[in-house]
Amino acid sequence: MSDKNRVEKEKRIWEKLAQSYDKQSSVYKNAYRLSIEKTKAILKSHQNVLEIGCGTGIITFGIADSIKKITAIDISPKMIDVAKEKATKLNKTNIEFKVADGYELPYKDEEFDVILLFNVLYIIKEPEKQLKEAYKLLKKGGYLVTVTDCCGEPVPLKIKFKLILQNILNKIGILPYLKNFQKDELRRLLQDNGFTFIEDDILHPAPINYYVLLQK
Repeated sequence: MSDKNRVEKEKRIWEKLAQSYDKQSSVYKNAYRLSIEKTKAILKSHQNVLEIGCGTGIITFGIADSIKKITAIDISPKMIDVAKEKATKLNKTNIEFKVADGYELPYKDEEFDVILLFNVLYIIKEPEKQLKEAYKLLKKGGYLVTVTDCCGEPVPLKIKFKLILQNILNKIGILPYLKNFQKDELRRLLQDNGFTFIEDDILHPAPINYYVLLQK
């Protein structure tokens, strides 16, 4: 599949999910809360932060008051539209929402102090490409914060059937691609792309929502 076709396919899928995304994500409410708390703990007020795959801005708004500026990108124009509407209602002025492809971002090398990849790596076909782009844009000594569903870890039968159905729906273009990571596999991938492991945690039990903090 060409890059143009990939982008258009991903856009189509996420456009359909944009309006209901927050409601669907409510099952992860506690995981989002923990993600925000852990991220805010490493942030300093002067830092410039990039969030790749921001969706409707759940994490973005949770951390915006802790930093100077956050740039939040997503491949879906409708996701960004929803996020911008929220920003207007909440009067958040230090957030720049932008439609962009995470594989090729229009920013300078080593521009950001912190880069966030929340619930992204397991729904894209080339996570290595995404990590290389993040590494390039992150300052030396900067932090990469990732949260990823590890659907390759054991799950209850009910959830296993749900994951099988999601894979089928992806093949017919209804739901996003799903990579069945295991925790150790994901950590190796992150470290193989140049990042140094700092700490990890499990934010949600099944499927495991896996937090990893790394440094360049």
